[in-house]
Amino acid sequence: MACKGTVGVCYGPRCSDFGSREMAKELRQNGYEVEDLDCQSLCPHAPAIRVGDRFIHRATLERINEKLQESL
Repeated sequence: MACKGTVGVCYGPRCSDFGSREMAKELRQNGYEVEDLDCQSLCPHAPAIRVGDRFIHRATLERINEKLQESL
């Protein structure tokens, strides 16, 4: 499957607790390239997911997909 885009996923403890690793798995299954990021110090906004050069705070898969569609 061709790569649809690259998404950075914070793997810090707080973001992981709020589901970032599960989101990364789902994004990979949907054809996105996922970059595993060290803690981004955005803990109050977990999970933090980077699309392009901007982070989505309190990310959900729906919000990530919206931002990915906007960046096409």
